Amino acid sequence: MSADVAVPMPARSVRYCEICSFPYEYCEYGSSLSKCKANLELKDAELYARLYSDAALEDKLKSLTTEQAESLERESAKKERKAQAKAEKERAQLASSKIVLSRIARTKRKVITCVHGLHQFSPPLPALKVIAKGLSSSFATGASVTQSTQHPGIDEIHIQGDVVEDVRALIAERKKPFDQMPSEQDGGVLTKNIVLESK
Repeated sequence: MSADVAVPMPARSVRYCEICSFPYEYCEYGSSLSKCKANLELKDAELYARLYSDAALEDKLKSLTTEQAESLERESAKKERKAQAKAEKERAQLASSKIVLSRIARTKRKVITCVHGLHQFSPPLPALKVIAKGLSSSFATGASVTQSTQHPGIDEIHIQGDVVEDVRALIAERKKPFDQMPSEQDGGVLTKNIVLESK
């Protein structure tokens, strides 16, 4: 007699939603169902129809009581409102955040430009070391990431020389290395919140 040989099942590929990062079949458990649905409809109309067409929804509802279906809909809408409010709050906080630029005198002739507050934008900004390297290239001078003495536990950038106005212009105009910072319209720091402070 020949022994039974287990035939391996083919691996099932799972596709994930770009909005909520759940598999498409589980978007309803996330906090942005309407955005997920709109995204899927654009990306894959066939899968959208399989998951959200009237027939597909009817099949789902057959296994639920009317009360359960209504409760599920209410819960989904509540989650979405909550996520939207959180995103708006974060956006408002980011827009009102301040970037403080200051000059620190090291000796009579040496001045260092200090840039504080960029940690609030990382991401979308790259790591502070990357920004420091970009500033070093822009001004052909030394730039390093140092822990703030006024705000322990928070890093800031120190640039050799007095380049306060130049750094302010780079941030305001979103020029390298600040080109990944969101614009004012997209919730990025307002030009009025790039503050010059004397030390």
